[in-house]
Amino acid sequence: MKKWILSLIVVFLIILGFFINVYIQARKPYNAAEKKAEEIAKSKADLKDIEQFYLYNGTNSYLTVVGKQKSGQKVAVMIPRQQPSNPVVYKWSDGISEKAALQALQSQKHPKKIMGVSLGLDNNEPVWEISFLDSSSQLNYFYISFLKTGNYTKLIENI
Repeated sequence: MKKWILSLIVVFLIILGFFINVYIQARKPYNAAEKKAEEIAKSKADLKDIEQFYLYNGTNSYLTVVGKQKSGQKVAVMIPRQQPSNPVVYKWSDGISEKAALQALQSQKHPKKIMGVSLGLDNNEPVWEISFLDSSSQLNYFYISFLKTGNYTKLIENI
């Protein structure tokens, strides 16, 4: 009986190790992109403190880093994957927060579940992209302008 239990524990640990390895391997590209974005943001936008990282895949892909510059100003640095040497920097104070974007979605649609939130550029407009499931569990995308002065919104429904 002890051998049977020991065998089950060994098999369980092997299976657990396999799944942990798969997870680590799956995260490597994301982690590499985050590290690259942080290095670019520090060198091109004078960031000293990194607070948040977003990976945006719209018409073009962007790596977005939110943090504070050496001057103390909080900014969002949007780095195009095709041209990482040309990041676009926006003052955080000129935009709306992730929380405000989620509240805008809640007031217009009533999502069943938020799947993800990202910050990037869509048609040269800084936007929050929110993916969510509606009441019938259909995937939807809601885009709202990051800039307080912007009124850009787009909704892609029932994917």
